[in-house]
Amino acid sequence: MAAAGLLTAGCSAGGSGSGPAGTITAAPLASAAACAAALGHAPATVLGRPAISVDVPGARAWGDPAIVLRCGLPEPGPTAAPCLTVNGVDWVIEDPAGDPIVFETFGRSPAIDVRVPASYGRQNASAALVDLAPMAAALPRTAHACLG
Repeated sequence: MAAAGLLTAGCSAGGSGSGPAGTITAAPLASAAACAAALGHAPATVLGRPAISVDVPGARAWGDPAIVLRCGLPEPGPTAAPCLTVNGVDWVIEDPAGDPIVFETFGRSPAIDVRVPASYGRQNASAALVDLAPMAAALPRTAHACLG
C-alpha cells in the first residue's frame, strides 16, 4: 500500500490515466476556463480521504478506492433520474444501485461528475457531495432546480 500523500497515475497521450484511481478519461470540455476555476476549490479531503494525484486534465481524486471527480462534461438535459440538492448544487444520480455511484451536476455548464465506490456506503456517497459542493458551485449556473 502506498504511503499517505500523493500518488501519481500515469497519463497516455489520449487524455486518460490509470493508476491508483483506476482508469480516468478526461471529459470533453476539461480544458474550459470554468473547470480551471472550479478545480481551484478542490478540497484536501473528501469523506476524510486525502487527495491523490491523477495526471488527467480536469480530474481530481481522493482516497483508496478513489472517489473521482471529472469536470468538463456537456450539461445534461431534462431527465427522469433521481436528483438531490446539496448546499445549493443540484446533482442527478445516474444509477443509485450502481458501483460506482455516479452523480452529475444539473444546471451547471460545463458539468461535473463524481464517482463514489459503493464500498464507501450508499449513505456516505451523497455525503461526498458536501465536500465537493464548493467546486460545483463555482461553475456557471444555467438552471435553478432539477425535477427528480
